[in-house]
Amino acid sequence: MTSKLIQLCRQLNLGQMTREPQNVSGGFLHRMFRLDTTAGTYAVKALNPDVMTRPEALRNMQTGERVNAEFGMRNAEFRVCAPVGGVTEVEGAYFIVYPWVEGASVYPPEITAEHCRVMGSALGCIHGADIRVEGLQPDTAVRQPFDWSLTADAAPARWDAQVLAAQEKLLGVQVISHRDLDPKNVMWQEMTPCIIDWEAAGYVNPWQELVELLNYWADDEPKARAMIGAYASHMDIAAADWAAAIAASMDGMLGWLHYNLRRAQGLEGTSPEDRVEGIRQAESTLAELHRYAQRQEQLKSWLKM
Repeated sequence: MTSKLIQLCRQLNLGQMTREPQNVSGGFLHRMFRLDTTAGTYAVKALNPDVMTRPEALRNMQTGERVNAEFGMRNAEFRVCAPVGGVTEVEGAYFIVYPWVEGASVYPPEITAEHCRVMGSALGCIHGADIRVEGLQPDTAVRQPFDWSLTADAAPARWDAQVLAAQEKLLGVQVISHRDLDPKNVMWQEMTPCIIDWEAAGYVNPWQELVELLNYWADDEPKARAMIGAYASHMDIAAADWAAAIAASMDGMLGWLHYNLRRAQGLEGTSPEDRVEGIRQAESTLAELHRYAQRQEQLKSWLKM
């Protein structure tokens, strides 16, 4: 890996490394490194080689970075972390390089009502920016149902059917957005957020994404009210179909569960570590989905349904 990172520095004119690359914590699929060079300090995302064998993977990564750049140009209030040189190939491996950002993600119970207010405002800014990316079109039909034969739990198939029925109702209202604003994808410097990891960016119903944000960040009513109020200062929510949005908001977690069930069976990924991580992620995601299903009545009350 070090030899490829040396070549990456040459290709992107990042200077010469001043010490060995440092592994840092990142997402669940890709590896992250801190790179100290004579030109500065960088965060390098080494994209998962198994993911990058998919025909659509490179296109999705590039689209996410274009959305990132578009929002950065249209927004003066919230910081995004723009990549250096986009998605870069080195000897068959793919990397995304960012300027190093000092900061940390926050997770419950450290998340406060002020964090939720800021995130509600950030999501409203993204949705209100009216981002357009050449070649990216709104969805005209819902996806196909996932195959749930790899789990004995009957609930995912039921939730999946509810998601697809709800998304049929939401197709008429779509915006380009981040689509994965869980706490790990926001770096904080005191109360200033920097939004990272735009690889899932694309069209989404805005009400659905607001509900997803509530589920990720707000664990009580004051936090939820702070988030909803801040969002509503940027976006009109009077016509929102909250019942459909709540049902559809399971979609991202169901997709992650389905991927990791396949990973656990060796149908995705190539290493024993992939299978172990797939089992771990499938178990934790299924448990989170069951918790979220129980929270839906609470969400309805927060949204005044």
